[in-house]
Amino acid sequence: MEQSADPLVRMEDASDALVEGSDARAISCAAALFLEHGIASVKMTDIAEAAKVGVATLYRHFSTKTGIAIAAATLMWERFNQSILTLVESDAFLAMSGAERLEALFGEYCATYVYHTSFVNFLDEFDHLLLAERPDEKALASYTEKVDSFYFVFEDAYLLGRQDGSIDRQVDFPVFYRAVAHALMGVATKLMRGEVIPSDDFSVTRGAAELQCIVDMAIRSLRVGR
Repeated sequence: MEQSADPLVRMEDASDALVEGSDARAISCAAALFLEHGIASVKMTDIAEAAKVGVATLYRHFSTKTGIAIAAATLMWERFNQSILTLVESDAFLAMSGAERLEALFGEYCATYVYHTSFVNFLDEFDHLLLAERPDEKALASYTEKVDSFYFVFEDAYLLGRQDGSIDRQVDFPVFYRAVAHALMGVATKLMRGEVIPSDDFSVTRGAAELQCIVDMAIRSLRVGR
């Protein structure tokens, strides 16, 4: 199988992988193959060949393809989180109001979903895999941690907005955050699956506009009378 061209996960970049040595290489290669071909189409032998390890070694370290899929998904979110970290450490971000920070953070999700459709496709297939396999909480601990690792940055932006006056409305923020995040992912998944009826327009420009519309509505809902 060919190497993924998606810059979100590259086979040759294992420097930020979860573990050292052959495990890191296997996880990075698995992530790239899953992005390129989908989880169902990739066999453990494909991953072993790409990572230059034996199939028996792969099974010994990860037990099942679901196990390495969880590790690959964790790596993808780890790399995505680097873009969030770059944003929140920038001078421009630190100069923003709370509402502006919240909009910028959700905007980072929009950009990723628009320009990394293979990531959206992977997450959709991965969700179905988890629903079918039902791995235990321990197996998903690292994945859950990476998915939720920047929640506090969103919450801090909301609290700052309440303090600086850029956000007027008090909300149950965990519910607000999940609602917006799930709405963005739902639309991104719809865009990724492709146009169905003649009036559909899922071009990059239109897709980005639809996702941004969700963010705009969410932020405006926090600004009473604005």
